[in-house]
Amino acid sequence: MQKKVKKVRINFKALIVLLLIIYLIGMLLYTFFTIRIKNIYITNTKLLTDNEIIEKANIKDYPIIFKINTRKIEKELETLELVNKATVKKNIFLGKLEIDIEEAIPLFYERNTEKVMLSNGEEVTNNSRYLGIPTLINYVPSELLNDFVNTFKDIKPDIIGMINEIEYDPDINEEVVIDNERFKLRMNDTNVVYINTLNMQRLNNYIDIYASIASAVDNKKGTLYLDSYLSENNLFTPFNSSDGIGIDVGVQDDGE
Repeated sequence: MQKKVKKVRINFKALIVLLLIIYLIGMLLYTFFTIRIKNIYITNTKLLTDNEIIEKANIKDYPIIFKINTRKIEKELETLELVNKATVKKNIFLGKLEIDIEEAIPLFYERNTEKVMLSNGEEVTNNSRYLGIPTLINYVPSELLNDFVNTFKDIKPDIIGMINEIEYDPDINEEVVIDNERFKLRMNDTNVVYINTLNMQRLNNYIDIYASIASAVDNKKGTLYLDSYLSENNLFTPFNSSDGIGIDVGVQDDGE
């Protein structure tokens, strides 16, 4: 007995739709895996240029973003002397790469070593990049220097820019050391400020403190003592005057 052959009917419309779906999925995957960086956003840099960051990250040719290893770029950027921390994020769908940089701050130039001290404790070669910073003019014991850096790094950049010279000047009376952490600051406005590591935060209020004193001394310049253990006892002595003028100035904590 002859078997009947059952004919299979092909739904060409359904097949075309399936092939089209497969094609679209393939195109999406291809696009996803081959899209290149379209935009690079670099934030929080002041001294480093965008070009330096892009060169160091090796992304100047805007490579395929899917292949970007963000952690590898972060480690590479953190080898730059001015980078404390780098954070890299990528958005593959938008082709966007975001690079956030935490820069080390140049604090002062050390005359003895001919190096620039950064806020992270690193000493780097001086170059034209580091302008407008004070000069440390004498030797400071290493342990005390570390303490000074750890407190001085929290001083506002505009205040640091007002300092011309830093001198280690411990308070010694008849060979008795009263304060071995005292520093003498020669300001660009010709005032002199005594400060120690314990009271370093008072320096952030220098402008307000002197402004409150200026009218009482007819805007004369002189020496301001911010190293007192009494937080509101800031003694100011005008130059060419033997009498100190005690000024009761409340030093407010501005939270910085």
